[in-house]
Amino acid sequence: MKIHLPGLALALSLVLPVSQAAVPFVDQTLQFRQPNGQKLTIYLSGNNYFAEQRLADGKLVVYDNNLKGYAYAVVSMDGSELQSTGQLAQTPISKQSDTGLLQNQQQGLSPKAKAALVKQAQQTLLGNEEPHLHGPQHLTEGSSKAADTNPLALPSTVRGLTVIIQFPNQTGTISKTQVESFLNDLTYTGFGNAQSVRGYFQQVSGNKLDYQNTVTRYYTAKKNKSYYTDNSLSSSVRSQELISEALNWLEYTEGFNFSTLTTNSSKQILGLNFFYAGEADSAWSKGLWPHMGGLSPRFCADGVCTSLYQITNMGTNMAIGTFVHESGHLLLGWPDLYDYDGSSEGSVAAFCVMGYGAIGAQNKFKPTPPVGVFRHLAGWDTVTELNPALNSQAPTGQLSHTSGARQLYRWGNPANTKEAFYIEAIHQSGQNQYQPDQGLAIWHVDPSGSNSNEWKPYIQMEHADGKRDPENKRNRSDATDLYDGNTTAEFNKNFPNALTSRGTNALWWNGSDSGLNISQISSPASTINFTLAAASAGDTYSGTLAAGAQAIVPNNSYFQYNGGTLRLTLSAASGTNFDLYLQRWNGSSWANVAQSTASNSNESLSYAASNGYYRALVRSVTGAGSYQLNIRK
Repeated sequence: MKIHLPGLALALSLVLPVSQAAVPFVDQTLQFRQPNGQKLTIYLSGNNYFAEQRLADGKLVVYDNNLKGYAYAVVSMDGSELQSTGQLAQTPISKQSDTGLLQNQQQGLSPKAKAALVKQAQQTLLGNEEPHLHGPQHLTEGSSKAADTNPLALPSTVRGLTVIIQFPNQTGTISKTQVESFLNDLTYTGFGNAQSVRGYFQQVSGNKLDYQNTVTRYYTAKKNKSYYTDNSLSSSVRSQELISEALNWLEYTEGFNFSTLTTNSSKQILGLNFFYAGEADSAWSKGLWPHMGGLSPRFCADGVCTSLYQITNMGTNMAIGTFVHESGHLLLGWPDLYDYDGSSEGSVAAFCVMGYGAIGAQNKFKPTPPVGVFRHLAGWDTVTELNPALNSQAPTGQLSHTSGARQLYRWGNPANTKEAFYIEAIHQSGQNQYQPDQGLAIWHVDPSGSNSNEWKPYIQMEHADGKRDPENKRNRSDATDLYDGNTTAEFNKNFPNALTSRGTNALWWNGSDSGLNISQISSPASTINFTLAAASAGDTYSGTLAAGAQAIVPNNSYFQYNGGTLRLTLSAASGTNFDLYLQRWNGSSWANVAQSTASNSNESLSYAASNGYYRALVRSVTGAGSYQLNIRK
């Protein structure tokens, strides 16, 4: 007997921001029949939260509920939205250019206005639901040698549910067997795909995630498809009505046991998917437009409840790209890595499945892997810390990394454990076949960044050509973005410039030098060799103290430091007892912030310093003699 729990508390203890769940599209065509019978081709660029909709001549259009069709659009007086002119749009005489839409496009909304509409749409679609996070929240925190796998990562086998739906007036043309193969077969090539959804996740996880979907028989909706594709309603209305119908059918007619599905610790179903027959047959964001959302009210049965879902049309063929992208949200809580407001293409761009790595002509059938940081987040890859400030046994000199290996390199920030550079080789083979480039990839990671801030994103790719084309919206990655011996020879704080916010360099976000220095990078291959320079030995100052005296270092002055770890080591003459203090200017006086006062002639201290002015003080407690003080930044 099934037990329903409508009031089940579903608090999430580990979540990513609610703004992280949509699939992107670029000049995606939508065929729409106007009320007068004319067929329009509309080009969409954006995502499920905001999209610019244009005709081939570049003019903006929006759906007009009063006209029951697409109308020409103008920017509102306050610049906050696109409004209908009240004039029904017509097929333009001007044709689409060879390279896309005509260049003379009508001016749209500002990035700020788009961002506001995105936030509003997120609340409508997702409500209070958020993608689940199953990786370590502080993913950049490392151990002395390699990060352990996260105990909150997904189980090795995840069981999801895919419900297939047809309508009284439109039966499904893709069989249940075909859907099961699309999702679960390990040797799958249907519809031009290189693998199934299950095969993709097994490949990118190194067989640590086996994502299997139970596929239902076809549910026939209560009403004809036109009822659900009502363009006067947002996609969250009739879609959720259809989903609730199907779930209740599974519960009361089919007797499905929902407790067999994988849930998070709050008993929320992770992989909840719906396929319906035919095309979307809806205007953008209306009717049955494909999307991810949060079901309201929740459906609960067998001790578990719904959370987020994805729903999409089957059409006449299916590519796995969109499904695996949305599964990255549903199962693993990975954020999108493209720019929601459209002011850029993001920084990671097409180098990750959570960017544009699943929607291209080729990678929609064989998506690119998740960026290495996400694989670590999922517990699939280990990380070797290279910064000697965090790992006393950190390797140096010539190192190598092999594309597809289950290990990454990391250079962490001692003053901010969430910030780090990640390093991995990418070779255009295997799952990486359709990567835009091959060579050594360097990612600058800081969870305080935002995917809609191209100059401080969550994950910034350090583009080897220094051009930052995706950030400047010139392309979605190209063949000069990765480091290799043919085009680039080094990566350090000065390459190619030291602009903190926009340059490709090894600076922390606060502008201080990370100390990461990579050179002698080999040519593109499955294994990339490179040389990691040893950390700076620092500056050494010498002096002599009389008994009871003290000295200010450096040179009776001070130094400015932009932030990071300061390490001071004092060696004094035998038989002396000198103490060591690190002081910071607080605006009115020098204050001790760290000290070492052992009863011997050697002292050392380490301090995670913020931006400010610093000096060292060496004081003789007993004895007189010479000393040497090393300051390493």
